[in-house]
Amino acid sequence: MAKNKIQKTDFDNEMKQFISLVKKHEQITDMEVQDSWTNVKELSSSGKSGKKTLRYLLAGLSVAASIAILFMISMHYFEPQEESTFLTELQKVAPVDSLNEIHLVISENRQVVLENEAVVNYDEEGSITVNNQLSKIPEEPATKGNNLNHIIVPKGKRTHITLSDGTKMYVNAASHVIYPSVFGSDKREIAVEGEVYLEVAHNPKTPFIVKTKGLDVKVLGTVFNVAAYEEQNISVVLVNGRVEVNSSAKEKMLLSPSQMVSLKDGIMKKEKVDVTKYICWKDNIMLLEKETVSKVLDNLSRYYGVPIWYDKSIANRKLSGKLDLCESIDEVLDIVKVSASLNVEKAEGGGYHFLE
Repeated sequence: MAKNKIQKTDFDNEMKQFISLVKKHEQITDMEVQDSWTNVKELSSSGKSGKKTLRYLLAGLSVAASIAILFMISMHYFEPQEESTFLTELQKVAPVDSLNEIHLVISENRQVVLENEAVVNYDEEGSITVNNQLSKIPEEPATKGNNLNHIIVPKGKRTHITLSDGTKMYVNAASHVIYPSVFGSDKREIAVEGEVYLEVAHNPKTPFIVKTKGLDVKVLGTVFNVAAYEEQNISVVLVNGRVEVNSSAKEKMLLSPSQMVSLKDGIMKKEKVDVTKYICWKDNIMLLEKETVSKVLDNLSRYYGVPIWYDKSIANRKLSGKLDLCESIDEVLDIVKVSASLNVEKAEGGGYHFLE
Protein backbone atom coordinates (compact mmCIF):
# COMPACT_ATOMS: atom_id res chain seq x y z
CA MET A 1 0.00 0.00 0.00
CA ALA A 2 2.91 2.33 0.63
CA LYS A 3 3.40 2.45 -3.13
CA ASN A 4 -0.10 3.63 -3.88
CA LYS A 5 -0.34 7.20 -5.17
CA ILE A 6 -2.87 8.28 -2.63
CA GLN A 7 -2.65 11.04 -0.07
CA LYS A 8 -2.46 10.07 3.56
CA THR A 9 -5.59 12.08 4.35
CA ASP A 10 -7.53 10.13 1.71
CA PHE A 11 -6.27 6.90 3.19
CA ASP A 12 -7.33 7.95 6.67
CA ASN A 13 -10.78 8.83 5.35
CA GLU A 14 -11.10 5.41 3.74
CA MET A 15 -10.11 3.77 7.00
CA LYS A 16 -12.78 5.71 8.84
CA GLN A 17 -15.32 4.80 6.19
CA PHE A 18 -14.39 1.13 6.48
CA ILE A 19 -14.89 1.16 10.24
CA SER A 20 -18.19 3.01 9.85
CA LEU A 21 -19.46 0.50 7.29
CA VAL A 22 -18.60 -2.46 9.47
CA LYS A 23 -20.36 -0.94 12.48
CA LYS A 24 -23.53 -0.50 10.43
CA HIS A 25 -23.76 -4.27 10.09
CA GLU A 26 -22.76 -5.40 13.55
CA GLN A 27 -21.96 -3.73 16.81
CA ILE A 28 -18.35 -4.71 17.41
CA THR A 29 -15.56 -2.96 19.23
CA ASP A 30 -12.92 -0.80 17.61
CA MET A 31 -10.34 -3.40 18.51
CA GLU A 32 -12.28 -6.10 16.67
CA VAL A 33 -12.66 -3.88 13.63
CA GLN A 34 -8.95 -3.18 13.57
CA ASP A 35 -8.21 -6.89 13.96
CA SER A 36 -10.46 -7.73 11.03
CA TRP A 37 -8.61 -5.13 8.94
CA THR A 38 -5.21 -6.50 9.93
CA ASN A 39 -6.24 -10.05 9.13
CA VAL A 40 -8.19 -9.26 5.97
CA LYS A 41 -5.83 -11.07 3.64
CA GLU A 42 -6.29 -14.23 5.70
CA LEU A 43 -10.04 -14.01 5.62
CA SER A 44 -12.28 -14.95 2.72
CA SER A 45 -15.95 -15.28 2.09
CA SER A 46 -17.59 -18.51 3.18
CA GLY A 47 -17.62 -21.17 0.47
CA LYS A 48 -20.94 -22.60 1.61
CA SER A 49 -23.18 -23.73 -1.19
CA GLY A 50 -26.52 -22.08 -1.75
CA LYS A 51 -29.67 -22.98 -3.60
CA LYS A 52 -29.94 -19.66 -5.39
CA THR A 53 -27.72 -18.19 -8.06
CA LEU A 54 -26.80 -15.25 -5.94
CA ARG A 55 -26.59 -14.70 -2.22
CA TYR A 56 -26.28 -11.42 -0.39
CA LEU A 57 -23.50 -11.12 2.17
CA LEU A 58 -25.23 -9.58 5.11
CA ALA A 59 -24.23 -10.63 8.59
CA GLY A 60 -21.48 -11.15 11.09
CA LEU A 61 -17.75 -10.77 10.76
CA SER A 62 -17.92 -12.25 7.26
CA VAL A 63 -19.35 -8.88 6.24
CA ALA A 64 -16.47 -7.10 7.93
CA ALA A 65 -14.02 -9.33 6.10
CA SER A 66 -15.74 -8.80 2.76
CA ILE A 67 -15.80 -5.04 3.15
CA ALA A 68 -12.13 -5.05 4.07
CA ILE A 69 -11.26 -7.24 1.09
CA LEU A 70 -13.37 -5.46 -1.47
CA PHE A 71 -13.50 -1.90 -0.24
CA MET A 72 -9.93 -0.93 0.19
CA ILE A 73 -11.37 0.86 -2.86
CA SER A 74 -12.84 4.29 -3.39
CA MET A 75 -16.10 4.53 -5.28
CA HIS A 76 -15.74 7.85 -7.04
CA TYR A 77 -13.41 7.31 -9.97
CA PHE A 78 -15.71 8.99 -12.43
CA GLU A 79 -15.41 12.31 -10.65
CA PRO A 80 -12.51 14.46 -11.94
CA GLN A 81 -9.30 12.86 -10.71
CA GLU A 82 -5.75 12.14 -11.77
CA GLU A 83 -5.38 9.73 -14.70
CA SER A 84 -3.69 7.12 -12.51
CA THR A 85 -6.59 6.82 -10.07
CA PHE A 86 -8.33 4.01 -11.96
CA LEU A 87 -5.25 1.82 -11.69
CA THR A 88 -4.88 2.78 -8.05
CA GLU A 89 -8.25 1.08 -7.56
CA LEU A 90 -6.72 -2.20 -8.74
CA GLN A 91 -3.68 -1.76 -6.52
CA LYS A 92 -5.73 -1.15 -3.38
CA VAL A 93 -7.86 -4.29 -3.58
CA ALA A 94 -6.77 -7.49 -1.87
CA PRO A 95 -5.54 -10.32 -4.12
CA VAL A 96 -8.21 -12.46 -5.77
CA ASP A 97 -6.57 -15.38 -3.99
CA SER A 98 -8.30 -14.10 -0.85
CA LEU A 99 -11.69 -15.20 -2.22
CA ASN A 100 -13.31 -18.54 -2.97
CA GLU A 101 -16.34 -17.30 -4.89
CA ILE A 102 -17.09 -14.71 -7.57
CA HIS A 103 -17.95 -11.33 -6.05
CA LEU A 104 -19.97 -8.68 -7.84
CA VAL A 105 -19.52 -5.41 -5.96
CA ILE A 106 -22.34 -2.99 -6.75
CA SER A 107 -21.82 -0.26 -4.18
CA GLU A 108 -20.01 0.43 -0.93
CA ASN A 109 -22.37 -1.72 1.14
CA ARG A 110 -23.91 -4.00 -1.47
CA GLN A 111 -22.18 -7.03 -2.94
CA VAL A 112 -23.37 -10.32 -4.36
CA VAL A 113 -21.80 -13.77 -4.52
CA LEU A 114 -22.27 -15.47 -7.91
CA GLU A 115 -22.03 -19.08 -8.94
CA ASN A 116 -19.37 -20.18 -11.42
CA GLU A 117 -20.08 -19.35 -15.09
CA ALA A 118 -22.78 -16.85 -14.06
CA VAL A 119 -24.08 -14.60 -16.83
CA VAL A 120 -24.52 -10.98 -15.72
CA ASN A 121 -26.35 -8.38 -17.82
CA TYR A 122 -26.56 -4.60 -17.35
CA ASP A 123 -29.27 -2.68 -19.18
CA GLU A 124 -28.90 0.91 -20.41
CA GLU A 125 -29.96 2.24 -17.00
CA GLY A 126 -27.50 0.09 -15.06
CA SER A 127 -30.02 -2.42 -13.68
CA ILE A 128 -28.68 -5.95 -13.39
CA THR A 129 -30.01 -9.42 -14.15
CA VAL A 130 -28.17 -12.68 -13.47
CA ASN A 131 -28.53 -15.82 -15.58
CA ASN A 132 -31.39 -14.19 -17.53
CA GLN A 133 -33.68 -14.30 -14.51
CA LEU A 134 -36.59 -11.91 -14.72
CA SER A 135 -36.16 -10.73 -11.14
CA LYS A 136 -33.52 -8.03 -11.04
CA ILE A 137 -31.06 -7.31 -8.28
CA PRO A 138 -32.82 -4.50 -6.40
CA GLU A 139 -31.34 -1.08 -7.01
CA GLU A 140 -31.29 1.79 -4.58
CA PRO A 141 -31.48 5.37 -5.94
CA ALA A 142 -28.06 6.15 -4.52
CA THR A 143 -26.47 3.30 -6.49
CA LYS A 144 -27.94 4.19 -9.89
CA GLY A 145 -25.91 5.92 -12.54
CA ASN A 146 -22.14 5.90 -13.02
CA ASN A 147 -21.11 4.22 -9.77
CA LEU A 148 -18.10 1.94 -9.96
CA ASN A 149 -18.77 -1.81 -10.10
CA HIS A 150 -16.23 -4.58 -9.55
CA ILE A 151 -16.26 -8.19 -10.66
CA ILE A 152 -13.69 -10.24 -8.77
CA VAL A 153 -13.21 -13.78 -10.08
CA PRO A 154 -10.99 -16.18 -8.09
CA LYS A 155 -9.03 -19.13 -9.42
CA GLY A 156 -11.20 -21.94 -10.72
CA LYS A 157 -14.09 -19.60 -11.69
CA ARG A 158 -15.21 -17.65 -14.77
CA THR A 159 -18.07 -15.34 -15.66
CA HIS A 160 -19.66 -13.55 -18.62
CA ILE A 161 -20.87 -9.94 -18.44
CA THR A 162 -22.80 -7.78 -20.88
CA LEU A 163 -22.05 -4.13 -20.07
CA SER A 164 -24.58 -1.30 -20.31
CA ASP A 165 -23.52 -0.39 -23.88
CA GLY A 166 -23.94 -3.97 -25.13
CA THR A 167 -20.23 -4.88 -24.96
CA LYS A 168 -19.74 -8.56 -24.12
CA MET A 169 -16.96 -9.43 -21.69
CA TYR A 170 -15.71 -12.90 -20.75
CA VAL A 171 -13.72 -12.80 -17.51
CA ASN A 172 -11.17 -15.54 -16.88
CA ALA A 173 -10.08 -17.02 -13.56
CA ALA A 174 -8.00 -14.96 -11.10
CA SER A 175 -9.19 -11.66 -12.59
CA HIS A 176 -10.52 -8.34 -11.32
CA VAL A 177 -12.35 -5.88 -13.57
CA ILE A 178 -13.62 -2.40 -12.67
CA TYR A 179 -16.30 -0.69 -14.77
CA PRO A 180 -19.22 1.75 -14.36
CA SER A 181 -22.79 0.49 -14.16
CA VAL A 182 -23.55 2.97 -16.98
CA PHE A 183 -20.92 4.44 -19.29
CA GLY A 184 -20.61 8.21 -19.72
CA SER A 185 -21.42 10.01 -22.95
CA ASP A 186 -17.79 10.89 -23.81
CA LYS A 187 -15.94 7.61 -23.21
CA ARG A 188 -16.28 4.00 -22.11
CA GLU A 189 -13.54 2.92 -19.76
CA ILE A 190 -12.73 -0.21 -17.73
CA ALA A 191 -9.66 -1.46 -15.82
CA VAL A 192 -8.41 -5.04 -15.92
CA GLU A 193 -6.10 -7.17 -13.83
CA GLY A 194 -6.14 -10.73 -15.11
CA GLU A 195 -7.66 -11.75 -18.44
CA VAL A 196 -10.74 -10.74 -20.41
CA TYR A 197 -12.07 -11.38 -23.90
CA LEU A 198 -14.07 -8.42 -25.22
CA GLU A 199 -16.56 -7.99 -28.03
CA VAL A 200 -16.89 -4.21 -27.98
CA ALA A 201 -20.17 -2.65 -29.11
CA HIS A 202 -19.49 -0.28 -32.02
CA ASN A 203 -19.86 3.41 -31.19
CA PRO A 204 -17.53 5.74 -33.15
CA LYS A 205 -18.51 8.72 -30.98
CA THR A 206 -17.53 7.05 -27.71
CA PRO A 207 -14.14 5.28 -27.65
CA PHE A 208 -13.74 2.18 -25.49
CA ILE A 209 -10.60 2.14 -23.34
CA VAL A 210 -9.15 -0.81 -21.40
CA LYS A 211 -6.60 0.14 -18.74
CA THR A 212 -4.02 -2.22 -17.26
CA LYS A 213 -1.01 -1.51 -15.07
CA GLY A 214 1.25 -1.29 -18.12
CA LEU A 215 -0.88 -0.71 -21.22
CA ASP A 216 -3.97 1.16 -22.36
CA VAL A 217 -6.02 -0.17 -25.27
CA LYS A 218 -8.28 2.20 -27.22
CA VAL A 219 -10.93 0.93 -29.66
CA LEU A 220 -14.14 2.04 -31.35
CA GLY A 221 -15.68 -1.41 -31.88
CA THR A 222 -13.74 -4.65 -32.17
CA VAL A 223 -12.97 -8.10 -30.70
CA PHE A 224 -9.80 -8.69 -28.71
CA ASN A 225 -8.23 -10.41 -25.72
CA VAL A 226 -6.31 -8.70 -22.90
CA ALA A 227 -4.09 -10.71 -20.55
CA ALA A 228 -2.66 -8.70 -17.65
CA TYR A 229 -1.83 -11.18 -14.91
CA GLU A 230 0.64 -9.93 -12.32
CA GLU A 231 3.06 -12.83 -12.87
CA GLN A 232 3.04 -12.75 -16.71
CA ASN A 233 3.82 -10.35 -19.53
CA ILE A 234 0.88 -8.14 -20.48
CA SER A 235 -0.51 -8.91 -23.92
CA VAL A 236 -3.24 -7.68 -26.27
CA VAL A 237 -4.40 -9.97 -29.11
CA LEU A 238 -6.67 -8.53 -31.80
CA VAL A 239 -9.28 -10.82 -33.40
CA ASN A 240 -10.88 -8.25 -35.70
CA GLY A 241 -11.20 -4.49 -36.02
CA ARG A 242 -8.40 -2.11 -35.09
CA VAL A 243 -6.96 -0.97 -31.77
CA GLU A 244 -4.41 1.50 -30.51
CA VAL A 245 -2.15 0.32 -27.68
CA ASN A 246 -0.31 2.83 -25.49
CA SER A 247 2.30 1.97 -22.88
CA SER A 248 2.96 3.86 -19.67
CA ALA A 249 6.20 5.00 -21.32
CA LYS A 250 4.09 6.83 -23.97
CA GLU A 251 4.98 4.32 -26.69
CA LYS A 252 2.14 3.72 -29.18
CA MET A 253 1.34 0.84 -31.56
CA LEU A 254 -1.58 0.16 -33.90
CA LEU A 255 -2.82 -3.42 -34.18
CA SER A 256 -4.44 -5.16 -37.12
CA PRO A 257 -6.31 -8.50 -36.91
CA SER A 258 -4.16 -11.51 -35.95
CA GLN A 259 -1.53 -9.32 -34.33
CA MET A 260 -0.40 -9.28 -30.71
CA VAL A 261 1.36 -6.64 -28.65
CA SER A 262 3.17 -7.81 -25.53
CA LEU A 263 4.89 -5.77 -22.84
CA LYS A 264 7.98 -7.14 -21.12
CA ASP A 265 10.29 -5.09 -18.90
CA GLY A 266 8.65 -1.92 -20.19
CA ILE A 267 9.32 -2.75 -23.87
CA MET A 268 6.47 -3.29 -26.35
CA LYS A 269 6.71 -5.94 -29.04
CA LYS A 270 4.32 -6.58 -31.95
CA GLU A 271 4.02 -9.89 -33.79
CA LYS A 272 1.64 -11.93 -35.95
CA VAL A 273 -0.10 -14.80 -34.10
CA ASP A 274 -2.79 -17.43 -34.41
CA VAL A 275 -5.48 -15.74 -32.34
CA THR A 276 -7.31 -19.01 -31.61
CA LYS A 277 -4.56 -20.02 -29.20
CA TYR A 278 -5.14 -16.90 -27.12
CA ILE A 279 -8.94 -16.77 -27.03
CA CYS A 280 -9.99 -20.44 -26.86
CA TRP A 281 -10.00 -20.35 -23.04
CA LYS A 282 -13.47 -18.82 -23.20
CA ASP A 283 -14.63 -22.04 -24.90
CA ASN A 284 -12.91 -24.21 -22.27
CA ILE A 285 -10.05 -25.21 -24.57
CA MET A 286 -6.28 -24.86 -24.14
CA LEU A 287 -4.17 -25.04 -27.31
CA LEU A 288 -0.49 -25.78 -26.79
CA GLU A 289 2.28 -25.07 -29.27
CA LYS A 290 5.68 -25.86 -27.77
CA GLU A 291 4.57 -24.42 -24.42
CA THR A 292 6.71 -25.02 -21.36
CA VAL A 293 5.46 -27.41 -18.69
CA SER A 294 5.73 -24.58 -16.16
CA LYS A 295 3.39 -22.29 -18.13
CA VAL A 296 0.89 -25.09 -18.84
CA LEU A 297 0.72 -26.18 -15.20
CA ASP A 298 0.50 -22.58 -13.93
CA ASN A 299 -2.41 -21.91 -16.30
CA LEU A 300 -4.17 -25.14 -15.28
CA SER A 301 -3.73 -24.29 -11.61
CA ARG A 302 -5.39 -20.92 -12.20
CA TYR A 303 -8.17 -22.36 -14.37
CA TYR A 304 -9.15 -25.16 -11.99
CA GLY A 305 -8.32 -23.34 -8.77
CA VAL A 306 -6.10 -26.17 -7.52
CA PRO A 307 -2.45 -25.89 -6.35
CA ILE A 308 0.05 -27.52 -8.72
CA TRP A 309 3.76 -27.77 -7.96
CA TYR A 310 6.56 -28.98 -10.24
CA ASP A 311 10.27 -29.63 -9.97
CA LYS A 312 12.55 -27.05 -11.59
CA SER A 313 14.18 -29.81 -13.64
CA ILE A 314 11.00 -30.29 -15.71
CA ALA A 315 9.86 -26.65 -15.96
CA ASN A 316 11.19 -26.04 -19.48
CA ARG A 317 10.01 -29.23 -21.15
CA LYS A 318 7.80 -28.46 -24.15
CA LEU A 319 4.21 -29.54 -24.77
CA SER A 320 2.03 -29.34 -27.88
CA GLY A 321 -1.56 -30.38 -28.41
CA LYS A 322 -5.07 -29.60 -27.18
CA LEU A 323 -6.59 -29.88 -23.72
CA ASP A 324 -10.36 -30.03 -23.16
CA LEU A 325 -10.91 -28.04 -19.98
CA CYS A 326 -14.45 -29.41 -19.62
CA GLU A 327 -12.79 -32.62 -18.43
CA SER A 328 -11.92 -33.10 -14.77
CA ILE A 329 -8.56 -31.89 -13.57
CA ASP A 330 -7.43 -35.49 -12.97
CA GLU A 331 -8.14 -36.37 -16.61
CA VAL A 332 -6.38 -33.27 -17.93
CA LEU A 333 -3.32 -33.71 -15.72
CA ASP A 334 -3.09 -37.35 -16.75
CA ILE A 335 -2.79 -36.21 -20.39
CA VAL A 336 -0.03 -33.78 -19.41
CA LYS A 337 1.75 -36.48 -17.45
CA VAL A 338 1.75 -38.94 -20.35
CA SER A 339 2.59 -36.35 -23.03
CA ALA A 340 5.61 -35.02 -21.14
CA SER A 341 6.68 -38.39 -19.68
CA LEU A 342 6.32 -37.16 -16.12
CA ASN A 343 5.16 -38.51 -12.80
CA VAL A 344 2.52 -36.84 -10.67
CA GLU A 345 1.63 -37.27 -7.03
CA LYS A 346 -1.38 -36.00 -5.14
CA ALA A 347 -0.12 -33.67 -2.44
CA GLU A 348 -1.15 -34.13 1.14
CA GLY A 349 -3.84 -31.60 1.95
CA GLY A 350 -4.76 -31.12 -1.72
CA GLY A 351 -3.02 -30.24 -4.96
CA TYR A 352 -0.61 -32.05 -7.26
CA HIS A 353 3.16 -32.39 -7.53
CA PHE A 354 4.84 -33.10 -10.90
CA LEU A 355 8.30 -34.60 -10.98
CA GLU A 356 10.67 -36.69 -13.12
